[in-house]
Amino acid sequence: ITYKTEVVYFCQQNLKHALFSNGVRYLNAYLSIKEKELFPSPKGFYENKEITEGKKEIENVVIDGRFSEGNKRAGLGRYSYIEDETIYYYGVETNSDLKIKINLENTSEKRNVFRNEYIMPGHTFVGYIAVDDPDILEKIKNLFANELYLGNARSSGLGRCEVIKCEETAELPYVQYAVDGDMSGACYMLLLSNTAMRGEYGENAGLNIPVLQKKMDVANLRIAHCSTSTVSVSGYNRTLKGRTPSVYAYEMGSVFKFEFDGVFTADKARSLMDKGIGVNKNEGFGRILFLKDYEKVTYKTAGDRGIAAITEGGKEEEDTEIIKMIAGNYYRKILRKAMIQYVVNNPLKKAGINNSQVGAVESLISSNKYHPAQAKNVLEAYFAHANEKEDNTRVQQTRASIKGFGKTVLDILNIPLADTLKAGLSEEQKNALKTTVFGYDTKTLLMDEELKLKLELLLMLIRYDNKKGVR
Repeated sequence: ITYKTEVVYFCQQNLKHALFSNGVRYLNAYLSIKEKELFPSPKGFYENKEITEGKKEIENVVIDGRFSEGNKRAGLGRYSYIEDETIYYYGVETNSDLKIKINLENTSEKRNVFRNEYIMPGHTFVGYIAVDDPDILEKIKNLFANELYLGNARSSGLGRCEVIKCEETAELPYVQYAVDGDMSGACYMLLLSNTAMRGEYGENAGLNIPVLQKKMDVANLRIAHCSTSTVSVSGYNRTLKGRTPSVYAYEMGSVFKFEFDGVFTADKARSLMDKGIGVNKNEGFGRILFLKDYEKVTYKTAGDRGIAAITEGGKEEEDTEIIKMIAGNYYRKILRKAMIQYVVNNPLKKAGINNSQVGAVESLISSNKYHPAQAKNVLEAYFAHANEKEDNTRVQQTRASIKGFGKTVLDILNIPLADTLKAGLSEEQKNALKTTVFGYDTKTLLMDEELKLKLELLLMLIRYDNKKGVR
């Protein structure tokens, strides 16, 4: 292992200048499903949002700029391929965890928490490196012989990739979807990667039409229709220890319909697809594809990849504790919404009770709210003592006693919270207080936290009543 590491390091040092020269262009790596290479899902398709099984009809707004009233942007996942007038689309499963920035002793940066997103294991990606020098080609192939590590958090075990196959090819990526003949009048250009061009004075100009017109060798080039989104792309330079200047670009998947005078030859199209357009081409920017038979695409369908079809045993078992935690948070949100409604619809029954007695109860709850069981014991003892004292002083029966107020408080503490909150709610609101969430019994989601919510409800009732000034 040591010998192999030294060889790789030696090769990297010798190839350093060649690897980052204009003779090497690094193309993006995209998802591959069952040996089918995917590309970024094209934008510009619209659909009705009715749920249907199997193939679903879609409309292409890039053809003439029109789509049926009521239709919305079609969901096409992240990656796709086109076959028989149908787009088959897929997504990439990701997860994330929380990290804390460390090793900041010599900087003014705070040790903040940040989220680290990563691709789940088991996915297969296909990437290309375009090399002009045959001598460099063989040496690069040797670097991708076994395994490689990509991205950050490698010391935590992330980024380990197995090289399944590394071979030489003379074909352009995704050439099976590209035009194979000369074009007259119009063509469709799909961005396979984020793309930006410079204007006449070096400014970021999106697409520079005069430059494109010259490269395509046509006249009167113009954008007839398009469907795009933009993104600001930046990076980090480990040598300079700083972020690289951001590039504002059209996002991959954007589609343009060009109209022009003359003939756009297949040779010119192939040259542009090979070299790319715009800035940072060696870093994967500016990859384009002139689509063939794009007007014929009229259907979409979700790919049949499935969880188990990524690779054998590719996906880890779902973390049921995380799902249960999400279900608990969701149920607590439902309860708190119902608590607000309950407080508004159910005034506190304390007529005839001294404000000092209500204040004493509020004080007992506030001082013990982080110890719910203790708070309940204290309140039970308080009302038992108050009731005994009231009986001994023989308060007139016609006057409201503290017993009624005590019963209201203790009933809230002893009755299930959902049953209490249903009082005064509409049927629709009652149905929101479900007995199960994501398949989990709501009793198991709250456990001893339900008592804490009951105390919170009591505080809300008392404070709402104080603000109203009801006596």
